[in-house]
Amino acid sequence: MRKLDKRIWYILIGLAIIAFAWLSPVKKSTLILLTSVGVYGIAAIGYNILLGYSGQISLGHAAFIGLGAYVSAYVTHDMGLPFWVGVLAAALIPILLGLLLGGVALRLEGHYLAIATLGFGVAIQQTFKVLTGFTNGFAGKIAPTATILGLKLKSGAPYFTLTVVVVVVAAILAHNLIHSKTGRALIAMRDAEHAAQAMGINVVKYKLIAFSVSAAYAGVAGALYMHMVKYTQPDVWGMVLSVNLLAMVVIGGLTSIGGSILGAAVITLLPHVALEIPLLKDINSSSIILTGLVIVMTIRFLPGGVVRLGPWLLSKLSKPGASQPKEVA
Repeated sequence: MRKLDKRIWYILIGLAIIAFAWLSPVKKSTLILLTSVGVYGIAAIGYNILLGYSGQISLGHAAFIGLGAYVSAYVTHDMGLPFWVGVLAAALIPILLGLLLGGVALRLEGHYLAIATLGFGVAIQQTFKVLTGFTNGFAGKIAPTATILGLKLKSGAPYFTLTVVVVVVAAILAHNLIHSKTGRALIAMRDAEHAAQAMGINVVKYKLIAFSVSAAYAGVAGALYMHMVKYTQPDVWGMVLSVNLLAMVVIGGLTSIGGSILGAAVITLLPHVALEIPLLKDINSSSIILTGLVIVMTIRFLPGGVVRLGPWLLSKLSKPGASQPKEVA
């Protein structure tokens, strides 16, 4: 029997999750937490395109998510434009910063690129603090409830449904990109940049594409976050979030769209899990300790990420000497 296309799987899983949210007695607080998983899952998918598929690292990606949040809040609250316009602007404007950061990446690689992007993220965060006309500084920025076709999508099942739909669309678009000529060029650039250049691949062009697409995903995630919590301030968009985004991709699985979402779930839910563990709940920053342990355990015992745990276990059960399963998109 022919295997279902992964895009069909994304749609089916999304529909099942939405049905569960509406038909089961899930608490509103739980749905808000799961909405956060979806929001960060979108950002993680974009970051995986950058890191997993094109081999470019960024430690300043929180800046793009924050910019998306502020842009959407400004467009919808200050300018009074519709929600969908805010989300569209939140996707397009970070692309400009993505092109700027991509230009930096043209001359840097490895830890030099990581340090440069870290400095970029810090600079943007400081800009959020002083650009009070746009961000309202430390007083914080507010955003209205998301409204589509006259329907207010309040926190809970309505907004969770919207987030799941956007996650599915983001996953399908990422799948199409990865399996296109552009995706093949990104993978070739990741595996051997000089060899890719020798084969005629325009490395400059594809680095800019990788950073721009990743920034657009982060901007959309920021917009959805903003209309979920309806308030933000500059300290939210610091280095910790950028590192968490990196952890999501590493734990979930590099070069895996589904793994990006799983990694987002792990990092988002870990702080709540830590509160339920007797030895950790009374320790300050216990969630950070637990996150570090999970990263170390994943790299040591499951370098392909948790998304490959199932196939790996099946291969071990069927063939005791089987090795780590191959990459999945």
